[in-house]
Amino acid sequence: MAESEHSPTGNVGKTTVLFPYGCNDNSCGYCNVPIGNKSYMMMAGVDRPADGFLGITPNDYKSLLDRGWRRSGNIIYKPDMRGSCCQEYTIRLKSSTFKANSKQRKAVNAWSNYILGIDYKREQARKYPITRQEKREKRLASFDIVGKVHEPELDFLKAKNPLEPAHKFRVVLENGIFTEEKYALFEHYQKQVHNDVATESGFKRFLCANPFKPPYSVDSKGRKIGAYHQCYYLNDRLIAMAVLDLLPDCVSGVYFMYHTDFSQWSFGKLSAIREIALAEELGYEYYYMGYYIHSCPKMRYKCEYQPAQVLDPECYDWHTFDNAFRSILDSRPYYSPSLERILTAEGSSTSMALLDTYYVKKQQDSKFAAYETVFTTDMSGVVKLEDIEPVISDTRILVGSRLAVAEMLLHWEDMDINVPVNVKHKIAEVIATIGIELASRVIVCLALGK
Repeated sequence: MAESEHSPTGNVGKTTVLFPYGCNDNSCGYCNVPIGNKSYMMMAGVDRPADGFLGITPNDYKSLLDRGWRRSGNIIYKPDMRGSCCQEYTIRLKSSTFKANSKQRKAVNAWSNYILGIDYKREQARKYPITRQEKREKRLASFDIVGKVHEPELDFLKAKNPLEPAHKFRVVLENGIFTEEKYALFEHYQKQVHNDVATESGFKRFLCANPFKPPYSVDSKGRKIGAYHQCYYLNDRLIAMAVLDLLPDCVSGVYFMYHTDFSQWSFGKLSAIREIALAEELGYEYYYMGYYIHSCPKMRYKCEYQPAQVLDPECYDWHTFDNAFRSILDSRPYYSPSLERILTAEGSSTSMALLDTYYVKKQQDSKFAAYETVFTTDMSGVVKLEDIEPVISDTRILVGSRLAVAEMLLHWEDMDINVPVNVKHKIAEVIATIGIELASRVIVCLALGK
């Protein structure tokens, strides 16, 4: 590589730097297929000091969410929806439009009643009575999601009156750091709910690793930005914890766990309601629920949080996630409304029937072939090679600690972008999956430090 006039110092520290892994096969946790979950993966951070330049800005990660990406610790990945056994649709809702259904309201109210206790409510009615008109207004009032989630919290109660509830309940939003208490909860949850064995290193890697640059910050609107743990304490005991990414304009749910001593209290509903309330109260606007997998019964609960939107896997616009959309998924697991609309407008005879045929064909393939890439697999929603060729030479790259642009690589002009094993094709994969606009801001790391 030719010498760069640039110095990594000051250029890399606040810029997204990603190390591409490439296409990957995994066993599927949704349908238990040994090799069926296919994705494109990149490393967004490591614990080794020598590779501390890796990382992703919260703004850039938000842009990736809106292209179907997610993260697991420091690894970010984009599912190959056409090629995988289960289709993973990004789903979100706007917090201000959320309407709790009867089951969700019942779960929130039941938890509040448990925390307060009958004696507290009786004493409150005796010492702090409200008028008949106030009772009527309370009955007719709409479900205040922010007020309801705070209702059983100790600080909220003490601000109203000095009465003691049956239980002391607190929710703390803190940095996503490791503690023995958190790990003990995770270990219990993995064993009792997932029948799996937990490890301390796995917990740190999965739920404590933070790929963001900077790890924690406050944006121009005063909102917290970064990877946080939302801890639920009952009588000073950690009973549940949500792992959340607080990003520009959204709260993204990463993981949730609880102690099975409290299974009867529908903590899945309680946590989702609380995360929606967090987005509404602090002005994040949207709540991202992760992936929706229509073929997985355990994922169907996400349909209950409405009005929701689902991300188009080809054109990356948002569509109303209603009964009509879900009914299509009953017969067509892979569905792109935007692409179907475009093909119909063009009068194409192939329409979505070709995609249906292609989907069936892909399921017969057991795994990625050697040197398979997002282009050779015809991965869903990627930028075409002919659109990448005019811009790829300007891609910023990092080799060890040396910063340059792609065209400065030796023999760059002689490399064939269509050959999977070469560097040019590898950089093209990054651009194809993150998009040309984001690629102009990202540095592609081609070699990690020793």
